[in-house]
Amino acid sequence: MISAILISGILQGIFLIFLLYNKGLNKVPNRILSVLIAVLIGHLSLIYLDVKDLFLQFPHLSRLSWLLPVLYGPLLLILTQSVVDIDFSFKPRHLAYLVPFAIYLILLLPYFTASASYKLDILTDPVRLAQADFGWMNHLTTYLHIAFVTAALLFFYQSKKKRVLFFSDDTHVHVRWLETFLWLVLGVLVFSLFTFYARKYQLPYFSGIYPSHFILVVLLIYWIAYKMIQGKTEWQVEVVPATELQDEDQIAKPVKYSKSGLSDEATKTIAVQLRDFMSAEKPYLDPDLNITELSVLINLPRHQLSQVINSAFNCNFFEFVNQYRLQEFKREAVNPANNHLSLLGIALECGFNSKATFNQVFKKYEGTTPSGYIRKYKSESPVN
Repeated sequence: MISAILISGILQGIFLIFLLYNKGLNKVPNRILSVLIAVLIGHLSLIYLDVKDLFLQFPHLSRLSWLLPVLYGPLLLILTQSVVDIDFSFKPRHLAYLVPFAIYLILLLPYFTASASYKLDILTDPVRLAQADFGWMNHLTTYLHIAFVTAALLFFYQSKKKRVLFFSDDTHVHVRWLETFLWLVLGVLVFSLFTFYARKYQLPYFSGIYPSHFILVVLLIYWIAYKMIQGKTEWQVEVVPATELQDEDQIAKPVKYSKSGLSDEATKTIAVQLRDFMSAEKPYLDPDLNITELSVLINLPRHQLSQVINSAFNCNFFEFVNQYRLQEFKREAVNPANNHLSLLGIALECGFNSKATFNQVFKKYEGTTPSGYIRKYKSESPVN
């Protein structure tokens, strides 16, 4: 059964790589994910050889399964950075992520260069084989995985705070597909650590479940395939200079712009023009509107637009645009012409890009749910 599951995971992984290389948007994350899946395919193939005792026929392939998994952590961290970092590009510092892989390779070189007879002596000795397979290197590998995935999650949540300042909808802010993926990987790692100790110390009732964690890996591959079929892996991100991103303190309160070139009077004048433009042109109806696009529409430098929004309206771009969408929803929700639409349908027409964002914004500014607001409105409206 395990063999069949491993084969299905390998075939599904090959299919995923084909899909990823045919994606047209934001190719860097897709390429990194392709490499990650290729490493996973190689690892599952080695596990298959081990399960079928084929290392006795191909002894020089043994212990590659110790080395390949060390790449998982670095690839997951780089994948996360490529998705959520607006100004991502490969830099020499990324090579530092491969230091653990290089150390493992150096430590394993004596074994890799040893003769086939030496390797067969180990592979045919159950005691020596178990001591090696459950020794300190494979022990350390899982902790390295967990450390890298934890670093990826920390980077993800720190970057999410900054992205609020650029995008008007939190589908860009959260990149929910990646968030779920990282937590699933962490869950698989924790389970694999438990099964490792269960087998190492021959825990009653649990020592036999060690191969089961590879089933979770295969299920994770199928989950990725499902999300890809849904089109959830297309991370299209507009690139802006990293220096234009404001820090998270600006989310909570307006900041002083001592060098922006805008006086208080000019800020007030532009604020009036901006308010009139938003009311007349309704750019907020575009669910993908970002601050760069709005600055082009009103012919104002992006950093000055950011100053006006922060200083004159006492909020960030995310909050500014969604307040207009909220008011548009309140008008359209009570319009009899929209009775055929659901509340979510109306919200989408007003520029919201997800149910989660809509409910979050509505609750924040109205203190109730959309349906609760409509019920209250109808109860207070005079009956004709």
